[in-house]
Amino acid sequence: MVITRDLRTEILERLKTEDLVQIPASESDYLDLASHFPFKIEYHQSEIYTMGLASFYHELIAAMFATILNNLFMDNDEYTVLGSNSGVQIPKFEGSYFMPDVTVVKGEPIFKSNSTAIITNPYLIVEILSPATDKFDRESKLHEYKHLESLQQIVLVNPKRVQVLSYVRTKTPNVWLNQDFYDLNEEILIDNQSVTLASIYKKVKF
Repeated sequence: MVITRDLRTEILERLKTEDLVQIPASESDYLDLASHFPFKIEYHQSEIYTMGLASFYHELIAAMFATILNNLFMDNDEYTVLGSNSGVQIPKFEGSYFMPDVTVVKGEPIFKSNSTAIITNPYLIVEILSPATDKFDRESKLHEYKHLESLQQIVLVNPKRVQVLSYVRTKTPNVWLNQDFYDLNEEILIDNQSVTLASIYKKVKF
């Protein structure tokens, strides 16, 4: 636990001057730290990744998307919408833990052993991109998410301009359909239901 307290202090100090902190750590250190760290914290290839407070519009879009999904699935108790404090483990990549901005679980959640906070069977994941994590989200997390057998769709949203990227699993193994949207009048399909980009970006000022 002393190591965890030292990590906490170092991360918080570095966040005062760095947008994104990467720091080597063990999986157990991460799990100890994640349970009480004040910011979103992730773990990949034996390193902790974390950033400070998210921007106003980042959080606005995340909240709006969660509301949209709750409305879509309101009449279906099979779906559960979760916020960014819920963790996702990538079993294929030992020691990878991410915290999507919005997660949907279909059916009963399957938790990591000895946890009620980290799930292994997300159905839909939404990530709001940020300048600090854009490369990490696109190049590392996106590809690891695709190894989750339960996952059917990944949505990336750019809060700086109108840009929504959708990746939908096809019936062909390891083949995903990617569609990019750039107009507020366009619609993205989520579980065969239409969602306009205008509703996702409602109240966002560019």
